Amino acid sequence: MSTKNRENNSFLKIRNIEVVFRNSGHKFYAVKQTSLDVQKGEIFGLVGESGSGKTTIARAIVGVQPLYDGAIYMDEKLIAGKPSSLYQLNRQITRKLFDMKRKMNFTSIYLKQFIDILRSFYERDNSLSSITKKEFLKKFKLSSVEFIDDVFLSNLKHVNEIINNQERIIRFISNIHSQIPKISQELEDAILEKQEQTNEVVYEIKEVLANNYKLIHPLVKHRKKMEKDEEVDMNNVVKKLLVSIEEIVKHHKETINKVDVAVNIQKENELLTAPVTIKNKVIKEYYKKLYVFREDFIKECENQIARLSTLPNYENNPEYIKAFHHKKDFWSKGNINISCLFLILEEFKKEEINYDLLDKHSNNLFETDFELNIKLAIQNRSFDKKDLQKLEKQLKYIDKIVKRNVVKDKSAIEDYYNWKNINKEVNSEINEDELEKFIEFLELPSIDRLVKKSFLFEKITSKQKRLNRKNTQMIFQDPGSSLNDRMAVEEIIGEGLINFPKTYKNPEVVNEYLLDYNQKNPNNKISIDQVKYRDVKKYLILKALTSVGLIPEHLSRYPHEFSGGQRQRIGIARSLILKPKIIVADEPISALDVSIRAQVLNLFKKFQQELGITFIFVAHDLSVVKFIADKIAVIYRGQIVEVAAAEELFNNPLHPYTRSLLSAIPQPEPSIAKETKNIIYNPEQEHFDYVFDLPKLVEVSPGHQVFLNSRELANIKKQIQNK
Repeated sequence: MSTKNRENNSFLKIRNIEVVFRNSGHKFYAVKQTSLDVQKGEIFGLVGESGSGKTTIARAIVGVQPLYDGAIYMDEKLIAGKPSSLYQLNRQITRKLFDMKRKMNFTSIYLKQFIDILRSFYERDNSLSSITKKEFLKKFKLSSVEFIDDVFLSNLKHVNEIINNQERIIRFISNIHSQIPKISQELEDAILEKQEQTNEVVYEIKEVLANNYKLIHPLVKHRKKMEKDEEVDMNNVVKKLLVSIEEIVKHHKETINKVDVAVNIQKENELLTAPVTIKNKVIKEYYKKLYVFREDFIKECENQIARLSTLPNYENNPEYIKAFHHKKDFWSKGNINISCLFLILEEFKKEEINYDLLDKHSNNLFETDFELNIKLAIQNRSFDKKDLQKLEKQLKYIDKIVKRNVVKDKSAIEDYYNWKNINKEVNSEINEDELEKFIEFLELPSIDRLVKKSFLFEKITSKQKRLNRKNTQMIFQDPGSSLNDRMAVEEIIGEGLINFPKTYKNPEVVNEYLLDYNQKNPNNKISIDQVKYRDVKKYLILKALTSVGLIPEHLSRYPHEFSGGQRQRIGIARSLILKPKIIVADEPISALDVSIRAQVLNLFKKFQQELGITFIFVAHDLSVVKFIADKIAVIYRGQIVEVAAAEELFNNPLHPYTRSLLSAIPQPEPSIAKETKNIIYNPEQEHFDYVFDLPKLVEVSPGHQVFLNSRELANIKKQIQNK
């Protein structure tokens, strides 16, 4: 939902989609936070090795693969998925922070034990000469050091996931007010401000955790090495360990404090995006910090009136007048009849007003100024309907105040504390203006609900789902198994027309058939009244068949009578007949002979140019995609690692995985093949610092995006400058 994404006029927009498979209670992310833009009439190549997730993305576009998260749009309309739940994203962040804190508290015990062990060596023998390697290894256990190392690494991964979620929320919220006006600019700014606060603290936590991990990890290696070494200088070992672990403990305490700060800010983040039911459960605690509950206030008003009434000439007493006025015109559940007032205003809206009914309602009203004005209008049998809208607005405001059940007026709150003869508790850590603003945001509707109700995420109706199925067609990898052996070619190609009869039962297609028939039969012309729909249907089937290079005689044949290339042509004709907007081709030529592949690829180019159809071309062979795709995305283990125009990708591959794929393309010329070096992609070696420096999809040049961290980006910029 970032500004850049909203201004993008792409035909197909894939936004933050995730696909998850489950096995034995475990989640496996087949597609990770993928976002892509495909232009209309473009052939978009999706390339990766087997199991990379390319077909899963293709299936998600067609609608046969459910999305775990994210959304897909076509022509600015939602076709799959749902909006990201900001509340759920914030809950995930909160859970990870609590999990980090729990692990860190547990780790503190181990670190203290290490320091105690090392100091005990000094207490026993200051020179450390009596300490044996065996005794040291027994007390300073490898499993304990590895445990701390694992905890620091796990927390670093948690921090990376938190940062990803934070950045995703910020992208989604930025400028959302311009798209969904019901979400106020103030609420948008408040959420962004809180998210930025958390982000700032989390980056500080990450920095300290990274330093600690860099300190503890060498200790693990050193501890393993000690078991193999025959001679060990124990004096040197203990001194170095003590210094390192004391440094770790110092940073560890700092990290725990920062996690506490992040948790407190994150609680407010979570509340800002929470559903109304959850907000209502906690809002009273915030009210207590700033306001007075209405039942307490009215009760104290009554106490003051009762006390002052015993004094002489109490009616002229300013305090009595103040308390009496508060009680008389105070809105509370027991002091104003809201439901009755709504019924009265509804009656006033009618053309013929039933004043007898209004008289009955009037008897149920109390003595607040608002109710007295309504009573007077009923008694006078006159009511200006121009004021009705204003009264309705005022009554809704009163209803909101009564439901919130708190006094917000500062002078009334001051009176309450003066009457109670107590000083209002002042918390120096609380900024009252900020707290008041925060409470106002908590009183607003749920932002997730407003987003779901917006036009951007209108619920997909069954009618729209049917239309989406028609507009997105698929060509399968195996042409043999994708065709029904018991159906003739005419039935196979025309099967979609049975489900979508309007494709051929519409005036435009009927007129097209009529014109074609009369041109071919000038001596036996027919009128539009004589056209039969079954003839129009067969005309479309035949047109689709001939467009892929087959002949009319093939209509009566069965799939087993055709070669692999011909079967794939039948599959292409089947997908074309419904005039889709997008065709997803899942490795359509991998099962075909080399001699047939070029013919099928030429068909895709032909239909792209003639019909303006958008193709998603899935393949594992970059050499094939190069000659057909306008744009290519390379995917590795569910993550898009590089996106660029086809020519740019081949001339300037930047991600090591892309270079590895390109080096694996067979060279037909033996002399060139000998000189070509195969590049082996080793992610652990290439991306050794991803746990410290998070990667993201970065645009390194116009239209060329690469999945990089800051170190890799700096290296690539140097490469580009040196060219």
